[in-house]
Amino acid sequence: MQGTQKVKISGLSMKRYAIRKPIAIKPDGNFVMAYDIISHPGLARRSLRRLDMKLQVKLTVERNRIEPRYKLGIIGKGVMTRREVIEQIRARTPFGRTVIAAEMNYCNELMSVLIARKKFKWPEKIKTRPSSIPKEWRWIPRRWWRKWRQYFRNIVLFCENTTDELTAHAAKYRLKNVHPLFKSKGFIVLALYGVDDVRARFSPIAKNKRVVYIAGVGHGSPSKYTGHMGNTILKTCSYDVDEVKGKVIQLLSCQTAQGLGPDLIRKGARAFAGYHENFTFVFDQPETTIDEMELFWKCDSMWDIIMADGQTAESAHYAAINAYNAAIASVPNTAAATWLTHDRDCFRSPVTGRRYGSKKAKLYPYIISPESPFAEVEHRLREFDIARK
Repeated sequence: MQGTQKVKISGLSMKRYAIRKPIAIKPDGNFVMAYDIISHPGLARRSLRRLDMKLQVKLTVERNRIEPRYKLGIIGKGVMTRREVIEQIRARTPFGRTVIAAEMNYCNELMSVLIARKKFKWPEKIKTRPSSIPKEWRWIPRRWWRKWRQYFRNIVLFCENTTDELTAHAAKYRLKNVHPLFKSKGFIVLALYGVDDVRARFSPIAKNKRVVYIAGVGHGSPSKYTGHMGNTILKTCSYDVDEVKGKVIQLLSCQTAQGLGPDLIRKGARAFAGYHENFTFVFDQPETTIDEMELFWKCDSMWDIIMADGQTAESAHYAAINAYNAAIASVPNTAAATWLTHDRDCFRSPVTGRRYGSKKAKLYPYIISPESPFAEVEHRLREFDIARK
């Protein structure tokens, strides 16, 4: 297929149709291409957001017109075809203005990358390994560890909406790539999906003090995160504090970082990561492979992966941003690149503000922290021994 052939330009491999997409527009209405920016860097000095709105509309329409047939999946809002997106742009509806802003922001960034010849690398892959005694806990007698390890394992709780057309894409990716990693690190993994992804199942498990991490994909709003058939899992000021106290929470859902995330922190959650605006992805496009669509899930799940590895929320944030940057650079000047940029810029975590918790938050696979004195460990073990008898 000709559209999948690529051309090297300033260190980026662009699909042939992407080469034909303008990335700027002059005040006289003439389009500016990638090659023009490399030949005349001065064309990139002015921010596209400062252009007359008519020119922004013209540029955005042309970029989407040249893009091969596609659909936009907006988690929580539905699906839009390319034709519907262009209609929204021309009418300057609220969503149309969102598309215009997303395109202008991406084009501004692409021009700077072309001029600077920036290169982005994926974060190093976290290796999975069978659960064993972590080095921090190796001072515990081995006979105790073998006998009592199951009682010390912490729990991660996933709420994955697999029954919705849009969220199912991400849920299947997470079930395959995220859940096994947590298990390999020593955590007990509990997953609510299908018809079980409802509050009635969530609440009793979440209250368990051994649950240290809650995450998943579902529809959302500024104040609510939902599961199967729109069932409310978490809603601002409408849940038991014990469900979130002391836990780290990450939600792949639209707008939950606006109100729900900060509310979870006020109720005692240690850290929150999510999205301030609608999470949008590109799919059902002839020129887009399954791997390219999965870039959206791969970037978002980088937060989960780094947290599973025992690193800080701060490290998880920067790993996720680096993943987005690498993904954007891998599909330059495409609709996927535009919306990956949009999602990256909407991502929120403790790094973006204290209202999202502590940057130093970490996860431990076992309830004994590395600093626990030996006497406390012995006391816990004896309690378990007495309980069993």
